[in-house]
Amino acid sequence: MIFLILTILQSTAIFAVMKLFNRFKIDNWQAITINYIIASILGYIIYKGEISASLILEKSWFEFAIILGITFIGTFFIFALSSQRVGVALTSVASKMSVVIPVIAGLILLNEKITLLAGIGVGIALIAFYLTLGGGANRSFPRKYVIFPLLLFLGNGINDTIMKYSEHHFVEDTNDLVLFLSVIFTAALILGLIISTKRYIDQRYSISFRNIIAGIVLGLLNFGSTFYILKSMGIYESSVVFPVANAGIVCLSALVGFFFFREKLSRQNWAGIIMAILAILLIANA
Repeated sequence: MIFLILTILQSTAIFAVMKLFNRFKIDNWQAITINYIIASILGYIIYKGEISASLILEKSWFEFAIILGITFIGTFFIFALSSQRVGVALTSVASKMSVVIPVIAGLILLNEKITLLAGIGVGIALIAFYLTLGGGANRSFPRKYVIFPLLLFLGNGINDTIMKYSEHHFVEDTNDLVLFLSVIFTAALILGLIISTKRYIDQRYSISFRNIIAGIVLGLLNFGSTFYILKSMGIYESSVVFPVANAGIVCLSALVGFFFFREKLSRQNWAGIIMAILAILLIANA
């Protein structure tokens, strides 16, 4: 149970840290790029076995890892913007409700059958999404910022779908999964370095010490949340791990947003958060 608790704490901390970026004038892109340096290094350290370029290139999941690296860093950047503009609680809901997308993709790509509970969960999730992020006068953030949680919902869902497809068809075991994640982090890092270099050349955005510290903290949390959920899956069934982790992250994020960042949530928002937790539990346990 300690691994699950650590996953929930560190995943929630990622939202909170990103929320603080504005306050401490942290450059999102620099911190996220540095985060992937830390995550990549830690991944290769815990991988059990020899690592070589030829080994990685021969992996059947290599192309998917490159694609995921690109989508990971893009989604992470949206994470930061959504946390800052929309809030920790609602960003967490948008992120975790994206479980709907791989469920639907599983029906199409993996010929999975949807159960009644999963179907009800998907329906509740769609209603929860509207209540949390939609709705005129009850909206707790400016209308123009709704694009961030919406993109996060889609981006996270696409990431999870590609991950699910890759794990199902190509990833051999937990150790191979660690290498797969490490290559994803490396691909994200390379893209981040390219963009950061271009920003420096075009706009003279130099790297500051506070951006480095923020990136290191974010990298430790990012890798830790991934590592501990993998450790949890080695002890419990995934049908236990994912609903408990996702629901726990949504609940704790809502509390952190409310008590620490004084985020104003309407009754409609709270109703959406509660329904999102219910949807996550129904879909994951179906």
